[in-house]
Amino acid sequence: MKRILILVALLAIMGLWVNLSAEISRGLGLHFGTVSANGFSYRQINGNNGIQATVGAITLGDNQTDLYYYYYGNHGGAQNITVTDDGRRMNLNLGINYIRSLANKPAGRFYIFGGASLLYSRVKQFKQDYTLVSTDYDDHYQAVAGSTIRHSWENRANYYVGTGLGFELNLGKSFKWAIELPITLNEDGDIMMYIPQSGLYFVFD
Repeated sequence: MKRILILVALLAIMGLWVNLSAEISRGLGLHFGTVSANGFSYRQINGNNGIQATVGAITLGDNQTDLYYYYYGNHGGAQNITVTDDGRRMNLNLGINYIRSLANKPAGRFYIFGGASLLYSRVKQFKQDYTLVSTDYDDHYQAVAGSTIRHSWENRANYYVGTGLGFELNLGKSFKWAIELPITLNEDGDIMMYIPQSGLYFVFD
């Protein structure tokens, strides 16, 4: 994945370098998508070649857990189990995309793009040990006597690469709206098709 990110960056820089004399369009805004990443975004297009870099961070969830003394679930009749529950989560999202224009019209731009993104998460994970209890009414799990809910921090990293088609619509002189349709591959090799991406930019060049 690191090699892919570096390759995308090099392709974008090379494309911009050979088009230094071309018309430059630069903008700042917000972009949301799997390949683009979610967050603040910078987009620069020199002639027909462009680069887009996105960075974002957010905290989700809370420090409370939904684990209780009693737990109902099917675990194949296992006598003792450990149940985990995700709590507070801090996400960092980074993405870099290369843009190649196919057509430039007064109404906007039609282009292809390719890139990669990283979603790094630090998650507070709660754990509770349970034992199976059988009664005349049902079978359920209850917390092991004397045990307490434990917690630890877990680091997770999700990678995405993809390519697709995009439309950049001109909204007056200062704003551009990007609509994109990528085909995405994640770190497990799963293909996710046609999950739209979108971004809104203020153009200062």
